[in-house]
Amino acid sequence: MPIGNFLRGTVRHFTTDPAVRAGVITAAWAAAAAYGRGLLPRTPVQQAAITGASATAYYALGTTTWATVASAAAGVPGHRPGKKALLVAAVATAAGGKAAEVALRPSSGSSLMAGVAWSETKLLSVAGLAGGLVTVSDILAHDVLRLRRTPATTLALDLAMGMTMAGGSLVRRVRRARRFGTDDPRHAVKKMADGTPLVMRARTAAVATATVAGTAGGLATLAISEQAGAHLASRGINAIADSDLGEFSDFVGHGVMFTGFAAAGLGALRYVRRMTQQKQEVIEPAYREAPTSPFVSCGPNSEVDFDAIGKEGRRFVLMRLTPGEIENVVGGHSTEPVRIVIPREGSIEERAELAVRELTATGGINRSIICIASPTGVGYVNYVMAEALEYLTRGDCAVVVPQYAYVPSALALNKTTEGVHLQTAVIEAVARRVNELQPAKRPRLVNFGESLGAECALDVGWPEGVARLEQVGLDCGLYLGVPFRSSMWKQWLADPSAIDADGRLRNVSDATELTPGRGRHVMINHHDDPINMFSYEMVVQRPWWMGPPDTRPPLVPRETIFRPVISFVVALVDLLNGMDSKPGEFVRKGHDYRIDIAAGLEKTYDLPATADQRDRIESALRRREQEWAERRLIARTGEKALRQLRETINSWGQETVNLKVDERPEDEASNRLIDYLNARLGQSGSSGLG
Repeated sequence: MPIGNFLRGTVRHFTTDPAVRAGVITAAWAAAAAYGRGLLPRTPVQQAAITGASATAYYALGTTTWATVASAAAGVPGHRPGKKALLVAAVATAAGGKAAEVALRPSSGSSLMAGVAWSETKLLSVAGLAGGLVTVSDILAHDVLRLRRTPATTLALDLAMGMTMAGGSLVRRVRRARRFGTDDPRHAVKKMADGTPLVMRARTAAVATATVAGTAGGLATLAISEQAGAHLASRGINAIADSDLGEFSDFVGHGVMFTGFAAAGLGALRYVRRMTQQKQEVIEPAYREAPTSPFVSCGPNSEVDFDAIGKEGRRFVLMRLTPGEIENVVGGHSTEPVRIVIPREGSIEERAELAVRELTATGGINRSIICIASPTGVGYVNYVMAEALEYLTRGDCAVVVPQYAYVPSALALNKTTEGVHLQTAVIEAVARRVNELQPAKRPRLVNFGESLGAECALDVGWPEGVARLEQVGLDCGLYLGVPFRSSMWKQWLADPSAIDADGRLRNVSDATELTPGRGRHVMINHHDDPINMFSYEMVVQRPWWMGPPDTRPPLVPRETIFRPVISFVVALVDLLNGMDSKPGEFVRKGHDYRIDIAAGLEKTYDLPATADQRDRIESALRRREQEWAERRLIARTGEKALRQLRETINSWGQETVNLKVDERPEDEASNRLIDYLNARLGQSGSSGLG
């Protein structure tokens, strides 16, 4: 078939197929609904991605749903329904779906099945209305007015009706926003560094437009590819069977494509994990040399290899505070703090015993408080937490980090079971060693976790609850940004008394809400933290925090209406923005808990400090984070510049140059570069660089 005929046939089918046209109207409605506020502000480009993904998803859902309704209206398979039958089906679907949606709405968040049922009725009502509009427009344009069937009398008309539906959705959203006093457009737009709203400049608008087109085009290409592949597989099955197997061959064809896509996805995931783990093995310029301190893992008293603990582990042991640095901030006398990192090698039991040996060899077993800190998936424990604990205890502490993965938390979700078992085993092993000491010399054993680490640390108590946390030997625990996946969190949310009969597991959104005390386990979860509030069920089920407006937590938009699929896509973007932070700038927003750490440790672990000490600690934490971030950037940039310089000079045929960036202050690295350039320029008679 000539390409021209094929394209004309495709366009004709697209502009005349009622199911496709109903999908276009449904997609327009979804595009408007995609502008509802989420937990956090988003950029215009992110909004474009949400709009494109939501519209494409609803196009597919609307097309499939109306095709199903039309097939049912035909009565006999293979027959085409009349327009009266379609009108009756559209009215019944739209009205019946709306009535069922209203009836099911109060219970739509109670369970996954209730959410599925409610989402189905919501989709039926929207697709029924879209299909009805297509049918009515066909009758008016082609039967009453007898206009020729062209894109102007089909697709253009559908887009206009879709825009009308979208306009109704927008009006409703604006009215709700005004009702709840949230109609300021700045609420939904990210701000620039100076606090002014991010303006939609020409370049941003172009990128946003391209994002919409690219997202929609990519998803459409995926859908078309799946259908084409499934059709080919179906034809192959019929050929092998030498018979038309009908719907069965179609079913198998789609199954073949699904299996292929799933295999490709798993392969891509393994590749990303492998590449990420390789990045963790890279030695950073700012952390090139193993520590010389006897009070940390990888030091002279340690049996842990510096190359075995990954990038984050190397950072952690090298960034330990010294007694002099602690005394400069809090005054008085301080001791040497201890930092232990346990690598992934070996069984859980072997790693737990290694933690005990490391504590003994470094002197950590003799500190007054031992913190078992579960890391995130990449092996990271917040440097601010370790430093704050060292300041508050004047160095009389040890932090043990048992690593269970070397990949970002999003790729380490399948490692949390190992993380929980490892955290439990280390706590129990250290507790046994502590109990061998004289009672007066026994340190307190405390628990800590942030983000995915909070899930692993808190779920040490699952399923028994707080009693289990005490049973393994913990005095108390602090858990920041507990992920929605945590079993303890979900049980506490559903029925706190089931796992915490005595009320010793608390949940606050701000560390200032706490009072000093011992024997408690404290969760700090910001009201706008998407990591804590996200759930996979949001595809169809209304989450607990999007209930009636007056019951929603602070910072959750009260005017936003839950939409199946759309709200899930918005939540995915919120997850990305929840991790947005700047070195040294502590704010109480999203998944950033640095501003809560010092106060959370002080009040949960009962480590009193004066008002002046608190201020000095907070300033020091911000300053050190900024300085370390600058040092990493300068060292990384300097190494790259020296490597490029070396490669360029060597390419000229000069003698081999082998410059390196050693572990030195950034001013020395810069001076080495200048000294080298001066030496080379001096050889050729040029003046030096000042």
